Amino acid sequence: MNLIFLNSLEKRVEENQVKTSQVSICEQQGAWHVLWNEINEDGKAEQSSWFEGTQWNVMLQVFRERLQDKIKEGYVPLLEGYGDGEQAISSRSRETQMLYHYSELHRNDEVFNILRAWRKEESSKDGRSAFIIASNRILDMISAFLPHSLEELKQIPGLGEGRIGTYGEAIIAITKEFARETRFPLHWVNERIDMQQFEMWLSEQRRLRQETAEVKLAGKRKLLEAIAQGGNLATLEKQLSMTRRDLILAVEELAKEGYDVDTLVELELVAVDHEEQKQVQELFAELGDKYLKPVLFKLYNEQQLKEKDVNKTYEWMRLVRLKHRKLSAV
Repeated sequence: MNLIFLNSLEKRVEENQVKTSQVSICEQQGAWHVLWNEINEDGKAEQSSWFEGTQWNVMLQVFRERLQDKIKEGYVPLLEGYGDGEQAISSRSRETQMLYHYSELHRNDEVFNILRAWRKEESSKDGRSAFIIASNRILDMISAFLPHSLEELKQIPGLGEGRIGTYGEAIIAITKEFARETRFPLHWVNERIDMQQFEMWLSEQRRLRQETAEVKLAGKRKLLEAIAQGGNLATLEKQLSMTRRDLILAVEELAKEGYDVDTLVELELVAVDHEEQKQVQELFAELGDKYLKPVLFKLYNEQQLKEKDVNKTYEWMRLVRLKHRKLSAV
């Protein structure tokens, strides 16, 4: 079950005692679930279901109505935005949203385009999705605030220590070539923002998130139906108007959520040498399956790699990894 939204609520039961409960929105196999969790007087956890179904708008209506009932009972939500059924915005998250908003308005397009070209090159070398390396939103912020050191880069939300360790020096090599008029830390940003414009932007972001969730759910259903009908990647490309890369990423996501994608995996791997598949699974067991690049370089020598279509190789290795993970989980 995929957690979409979570909020904690408190209710004062005695002068110095507070009862804490949680409300959550989850998605599982195309269905929405609204759950209420609380601790009884005997200390035992109790969960009740407020809604289970496939209609997003109906789910939101039920969520809001039931939550209002709890508020009337004396519960107080700990996060703002509790009544929208969207991602709630705490004070810290609100500051991050302000950085997003400011960077959309003030990014340096030249730096952004250089960073995007760099990201594409890194993606090709690593065999990883460009957006795993850095999302457009992160590139927006980097190109707007222009960090000139790793310490400053760490203040850009969303990168994390791992990606800064891997890509930080390369990013700074780009940004330090450009002069900036602002400074770090970024506490000044909230003073530069038109709050009315910001609230309108937040409202639009919520609307876009809802639309994205609905489109994603519809796309998931179409993909599952196509897989069930025995379509291969070439067929799905035409049928769903998706690239092979995006299709494989979507199939990986389905597998992670517990859906059965074995039919498609086996269909695509028919054309791949069985011995190579076996070697890759053995290397996953030896090296781990988080990253494909170490496995690729141990599977083939430099000369062999020159003769390979690396993107195609990464493609079937991803499918073998799905097979490996399922077998390992048994």
